[in-house]
Amino acid sequence: MANNHIYHSVKVKLQKMGQDVSDFTHDVFVDTKRKLTSGEVKMCQLVFKNSIDYSKVYLHAGGLTAGGIISKTGNAVTLDGETWFPIDEYKKNPDFSTSPLGQNRHWFIHEMTHIWQSQLGHSNGFAGAKILCTGGYTSTVNSVDSGIGELKGYDTDILGRDKNKKFSDFNFEQQGRLIEFWFDAMHLKNVNPSRQHHQKSLQLLPSIQIILSNFLKNPSDPTLLPSP
Repeated sequence: MANNHIYHSVKVKLQKMGQDVSDFTHDVFVDTKRKLTSGEVKMCQLVFKNSIDYSKVYLHAGGLTAGGIISKTGNAVTLDGETWFPIDEYKKNPDFSTSPLGQNRHWFIHEMTHIWQSQLGHSNGFAGAKILCTGGYTSTVNSVDSGIGELKGYDTDILGRDKNKKFSDFNFEQQGRLIEFWFDAMHLKNVNPSRQHHQKSLQLLPSIQIILSNFLKNPSDPTLLPSP
């Protein structure tokens, strides 16, 4: 029942994004899948330490529809502790930890944040449906932190309105954004450092470190998960 709700939410999201979902089914069509590489595990451990059971994580190419809707939108989707990437991106990144593009690495870490949330007990499918219902996946804003055209559900203002928030006060997508900013600033200094995302990450780092202080001490703490 829960999976039906999740798939319905994804279908509605894609419809609102103007995608053709005529071939949408309740089955997940997987072109191929793989486990994490040793390099990806080591990269994740820089952030999540051993709070994730990495042996249970699978990365998939395409999926959710026979026509490969994920590849059409360019988005990754993480459900039930596994991640589906666009087919082309999956093929280009047999090991995300060695990608020459910084954006691929912090994108991977963002999705692994959802793996972390799921394994600690957070219902990302339900949380995603709530964001969808409030326009978080269909409305864009000029985000102070992420820039022009950011989806509303990901929007943060760390130096302004969100300055005094705890990590658990942020929704599950915003948590992914905060962790990817931190990872970019701390571990991607030599990977395309002129990137706008990296420069913003460096600017936000002191404030994000305060927000993530308890997470960085003990990422296994379930009280860090987004509030219901």
